[in-house]
Amino acid sequence: MRVAVLGSWREEDATQWALRDTPESFKKACRRIGLELIQRGHSLILGSSSLHTADGNALEGAQEAWAVAPVTNKDRPRVMMIRPLDSSSSDQDAQAALHRSMPGGIVDYPVDAATWSSVKLVQTQLADALILVGGAEKTETAGLAATIGKKPLACIGSFGGAAYKLNRMLAPNPWDYEDDRPNGLLQMQVPFDERVLGLAFERAGIEGAPKLMIIHGRSTDRDTLKAHLLKHVKRVIVLADEFDPTQPIPLKFERAASSVDGAIALVTPDDVGQLAGDTESSAERARENVWVEVGWFWGRRGRSKLLLLTKGKVNIPSDLGNVEHYAYGTSPAEPEGVIQKFLDRLRSASDR
Repeated sequence: MRVAVLGSWREEDATQWALRDTPESFKKACRRIGLELIQRGHSLILGSSSLHTADGNALEGAQEAWAVAPVTNKDRPRVMMIRPLDSSSSDQDAQAALHRSMPGGIVDYPVDAATWSSVKLVQTQLADALILVGGAEKTETAGLAATIGKKPLACIGSFGGAAYKLNRMLAPNPWDYEDDRPNGLLQMQVPFDERVLGLAFERAGIEGAPKLMIIHGRSTDRDTLKAHLLKHVKRVIVLADEFDPTQPIPLKFERAASSVDGAIALVTPDDVGQLAGDTESSAERARENVWVEVGWFWGRRGRSKLLLLTKGKVNIPSDLGNVEHYAYGTSPAEPEGVIQKFLDRLRSASDR
């Protein structure tokens, strides 16, 4: 996943935004978050390197993780730095120094933005999930944008500020009447520790990366593909295996699909269909649920995070013709090179 870490702790905001604890504790917590995310194989989306921000301290944690196990190949989790297009010369010098400290680990993403608030919104838009710590106006704006966009969001309220305010505002969650996890928000208002960090990662759907979902119909090829993928990734979600009798299927799918890095759809010939009135010919088709879930994933998570594997002469809707798809014969593990390239792309912060 590409995880945005946002927030700040500044003396001038302490009273108005009811900041809690100390700047030193705030910095330590944010460094811990950055370190843990990189170690788990996720990429960071950051909008600042200043040390009064959650971004800047998460960056220091990422640098620490990078120094322990530096790898420069394209599969390595990276740090994407969002910055204004017209950065000053001093900012550019800082960027150069940052690249030297993490060779191959920094991806620049300049934006033509008039304000830092715009930068934070771009940061929010590019991320798969967000973690907010402390913060003031810009952090609150980013959090509300993520909530309205239904992006996985964890607000660590341990240090007060916008994160604390958002937790109070969203518990119970006014944006999604189906949210059954309101207590988790208030449990992140206590002093920061490993339990709070764990709750935040759970809330944002953050596990080891990459984490995949298999979209499927009736074919048992899903079991073959899952076994194959588990040789390369840490977690594979097959909705049929995720037992939860209390959740309706649409909500169950949305939550699972929001927490993964990408999805592979098995387009297998489970049905047969034809045009109305055409009694002479018919075509093999995938189950309707496959196309519903493919459409949801394409629209919400992006086309680059979706791979279609087709079996036989199954028909693909014309609107999906430009989505990446490959055919297989007997086993969905046959296009190994294609699957590996897809996983490489998911691991790279530079590919949007």
